Amino acid sequence: MLLTSKKWKTAVSFDKEYTDALISELLRLRQIDTPEKEAEFLLDDGGMWNDPFLFNDMRKAVDIVCETLDKNGKILVYGDYDCDGVTATSIMVRYFRSHEAKVDYIVPHRAEHGYGLTENILDKVLEHAPDLLITVDCGITNIDAVKCVKEHGIRVIVSDHHNVKEELPDADALICSKINDNTYPYKELCGAGVALKIVEAMGRDGRYKVSGSIWRQSLELAGIATIADLVPVTGENRTIIKKAFKSMANPINPGVRIMNEIILDHGKKLDETFISFNFVPRINAAGRLYDSSDALKLFLSDDEKAVKKAAEALGKQNDERKLIESEVFTQAVKQIESPDRPEEWLITNTVGPIVAYGSKWHQGVLGIVAGKLAAYYRRPAIVFTDDSIDSGNVKGSGRAYGEFDLFEAIEHISDKCVGFGGHKKAAGLVVEKARLKEFMKALEDNAKEALSEDKDSKDEDEDFIEIDADIPFEQVTFATYEKTNVLKPFGIGNKKPVFSTRNLIVTDAVAMSDGAHIRLELCDGREEHRNGFLSAVGFNMGQYLDVIKPGDRVDIAYTMNEFTYRGNVTLSLCLEDIKPIVDSGFMWQKNDIAEELYRSGMPLSQIEK
Repeated sequence: MLLTSKKWKTAVSFDKEYTDALISELLRLRQIDTPEKEAEFLLDDGGMWNDPFLFNDMRKAVDIVCETLDKNGKILVYGDYDCDGVTATSIMVRYFRSHEAKVDYIVPHRAEHGYGLTENILDKVLEHAPDLLITVDCGITNIDAVKCVKEHGIRVIVSDHHNVKEELPDADALICSKINDNTYPYKELCGAGVALKIVEAMGRDGRYKVSGSIWRQSLELAGIATIADLVPVTGENRTIIKKAFKSMANPINPGVRIMNEIILDHGKKLDETFISFNFVPRINAAGRLYDSSDALKLFLSDDEKAVKKAAEALGKQNDERKLIESEVFTQAVKQIESPDRPEEWLITNTVGPIVAYGSKWHQGVLGIVAGKLAAYYRRPAIVFTDDSIDSGNVKGSGRAYGEFDLFEAIEHISDKCVGFGGHKKAAGLVVEKARLKEFMKALEDNAKEALSEDKDSKDEDEDFIEIDADIPFEQVTFATYEKTNVLKPFGIGNKKPVFSTRNLIVTDAVAMSDGAHIRLELCDGREEHRNGFLSAVGFNMGQYLDVIKPGDRVDIAYTMNEFTYRGNVTLSLCLEDIKPIVDSGFMWQKNDIAEELYRSGMPLSQIEK
């Protein structure tokens, strides 16, 4: 982790407590700058909602589904093994079951079959001998597989949300807003969001209606997936999440209800943070380590005992995933910061994504480790391991940071890949093992070229934190936190507000999780605030314990959160950065020297001296 001073870009500063003005400023920063936009943004159910028939092929798809149902034909839903794919599969299957259709589903095994409708699983698809195959959350790049399925007389509807390539599959209908000539106005739905729109289209058509129960379950699952899948929380996605939370106040899907009963602490609110950090990892754990059968049972079964058993199994799988992920993350950090790493790929020299490779790393945790590395280093990251399907290849998963377009970066050097797919924020790829160094060099060279061509990017190589507002100590209250919640749900495109408060006194600095994290107790030292204290936690910031002591003065950047313990809810700050208030000669501000010493392995306690 880079510890030397980061640049803070502060949008606005308040020297007094002006909460209403603060909310107005936060809205303005999100381009909510007219009364009409504000009214739509703050609606309980969200604002944007588009007609599903604006998808180019939606009418075609609905007619094909209706014809298949009319003939009592067999339908096979083919999904993906992550949360988005599992929920999308469940949305479609539950809808067809509500009409007593002959429906079955397949979700591939990550290690055995890989992502998408691949040749590794075609035999299994053909064994089902369906009359209609519907893909969800995949299929838009599987040209040959779709062709093969159609050659066996099976009709194919591809529904997907990932970025498309030049050639499209010759399916009977393509439902994907990323297709260039598509007329659907919102481009950022996740896979389950697209499945939701198909179900909506079936309801609007009227031949095979959608019951209230099925619609609410579809909303709940699409809302969970939208939070899970790193898509922007704007426009129609924001509306889907809001409608989902309204339904989940009293969930109608048994799996959603029972999972919440098991893991949602008493007094804690159901929000996007809970879904993202507690619910979604359990769903993803199944597909990361094993197969997605327990996740599908959770959402598709109506038997209370079976659902509870699936929820408990997912919890155990998630605990196992955490251990594996922690080991891989630790090894990746050690590799990235090793002085033995090639000079051009030392962390301080890299312009493009960080790349890490471990031959024995579990491929099920690559994406989540890449995400942690991206957050840890504030830079895009790609993590590779040996491909379990083809030993001559390595398989990678990447996560973007900031506004970096990871898909586009990989697309520019696609000739160095065996295959790739994804979207701006997340991508998966396969590279020949013998060409991994070549791929890494091309990725870095392309990033340098892109940076040099951007006339407005002169500061992009700096490590910036964007601060929404600098606010005084007296405004850092639970009341302010509650008022900012009017902006929820937070996520990509509508990030949680980052605040800064300056000139605070550290009254205590405590190590957490064996020194991995830090907790600071803070006050501002003024007599009128003598009873006022703030508690702030810095995750993965344990190194600061070597340079921050009680009595020091600091500026902090943070987000506001709530902490629930035994039903009591209090304000908690999550640290984004800490700036000690020091003399100009302090090593903290000598970035180049400090980073060189830190990279060499010297303890921070010695660097400080």
